[in-house]
Amino acid sequence: MNTFEGFVRLTAICLHFPGRFLAALGSLAILTGTRLYLTWLVKLWVEGPIIHQDADAVTRLLLVGTALTLVMAGSVLLSEYLISDLSHRFLQRLRNAAQERLLAIGVAGVRSFHTGDLQSRVFGDIGALSRFVRDILQRLAGESLVGAGALFMMFYLDWPLALMTCVVVPAAALVLNRLTSVIRRWAATSRKGVAALTALFSEQMHGITTIKGYCTEERERLRFTRQNEAYRTQCMRFEFWSSFLVSVIWLVTGLGLLGIIAYGSHQVIQGRFTAGVLLAFCLYAGQTVEPLRKLSSIHAALQQSLAAAERVFEIIDTEPREKDGAAKASLSAVGELEMHNVRFRYGKEKRVLEGVGFSLKSGEASALVGGSGAGKSTLAKLAVRFLAPEKGRILLNGIDVAALPLKELRRRICVVEQDPFLFSGTLEDNIRYGSPDASAEKVRWAVKHSGLDDLVDSLPRGLRAPVEESGGNLSGGQRQRIALARAIVRDPQVLILDEATSAMDGETEARILDGLGEWLARRIVLVMAHRLSTVARFRRILLLDGGRIAGEGALTRLTEECPAFRQLFEDQLRHGSTSKGNRRQ
Repeated sequence: MNTFEGFVRLTAICLHFPGRFLAALGSLAILTGTRLYLTWLVKLWVEGPIIHQDADAVTRLLLVGTALTLVMAGSVLLSEYLISDLSHRFLQRLRNAAQERLLAIGVAGVRSFHTGDLQSRVFGDIGALSRFVRDILQRLAGESLVGAGALFMMFYLDWPLALMTCVVVPAAALVLNRLTSVIRRWAATSRKGVAALTALFSEQMHGITTIKGYCTEERERLRFTRQNEAYRTQCMRFEFWSSFLVSVIWLVTGLGLLGIIAYGSHQVIQGRFTAGVLLAFCLYAGQTVEPLRKLSSIHAALQQSLAAAERVFEIIDTEPREKDGAAKASLSAVGELEMHNVRFRYGKEKRVLEGVGFSLKSGEASALVGGSGAGKSTLAKLAVRFLAPEKGRILLNGIDVAALPLKELRRRICVVEQDPFLFSGTLEDNIRYGSPDASAEKVRWAVKHSGLDDLVDSLPRGLRAPVEESGGNLSGGQRQRIALARAIVRDPQVLILDEATSAMDGETEARILDGLGEWLARRIVLVMAHRLSTVARFRRILLLDGGRIAGEGALTRLTEECPAFRQLFEDQLRHGSTSKGNRRQ
């Protein structure tokens, strides 16, 4: 994205608010007019009352000047307020667009960005773009109007001298053109530097328990210090070239202005025009040159804004990876979930799934087991289209899930994860999440059958008790039970429990699953687990090994006939216990 394209695109966002944009330009135009006319009053004052010693004329000019000053003050107030309003609306629209696109591109798309980098883009880079409206657009429009008006008045006063003044413009433009790429490069580097620093800080805050547990505070402090130092160095290189540009422009325009004064003075001495004309001409020349000087600082700020905008537009321009289906098939009663020759790999890594195929029928609860990294969680993500299979098909009632509208699909299939996410708010808010219209009776039933009743009864505010960010004030087992209650309230037709009870003790897990027996019997249920006590509850167990279904049947049959199954649960089988082995996937 070059400077012109970036400027046009950012300006187009401002034009989504045409009334405020035009009102702001109008107030700047009024301000420009008063400034130019005040300069003209100087000429009238020198050539009239001062020469002729006319006190009445002085009074008249002072009254006119006072009125113009009041108008100018009102224009400043109005323009500042309108520009601020336009700036905040501009930033709001960008933040909304970035957040909307992140929600649209899907899980894989979001996770292709680092969390800290996303925060830096959505808040840091967009925040930096406040300068585009407040500093760049305002000053560029305002100063351009003043410069154009002053230039017109210079031609009106003496066009040959005005032509000489115009020589300064191409010289300044040449300097700007030569330094643009350098400033833009360092502006982009500094934006990436702050993103890297933000990402590192976010990573350290998320991993604070690991840092403290392994006593690596000093190492992490040094990492942050080095990254912070690199960012400061990048910023100072940008500041150097920005300052160098400003100084060169000041040199060019200053020499040009001195040349105008020298030539104009010579013309006054020769009697070609009056001292009043020269004074007015020099004041207008200053009003023409000053925008060129300010343009150098505006130009540097613009390059920094464009570097930030490029990172923001990278999010906004990302193509959504989730393609919504359009099938209008009736799924009032889901009878079967099927997987046919499903293959999948993450990037260029070895394929995780080599051709998985099985079917699950309504009223049938099955367990899926496999070693760490076997692909159990991947199958869950494929079922709800967080991921798309490389080959093969996943069918719901004979309909390819890729053909179904995402809302319809995810209303029918619900995945409860091993490490569920809880939002800040109340306990009830988290249970109702995704089902805000659920009845109070349904919530109470879900609380009871997910084993949350003891927790709710122990809290002074019950369901209105606050939940901290990510459920920080709850245990792992409590978070899993809240997620299970959330799924029960959702009332899906297909329920996939992806190690969803791994943080619970065996007794609690058994009590919950027993209590949900009748409810589960009306659904397609797939339970992924590492714990033999969990697996032993199901008549049908599927073994995922080597990217394929390597075994299927009841616990006794797999124990006797499937070496891979025996090896997977070797320790638990050796000790004759079905309650050990609470390993995480």
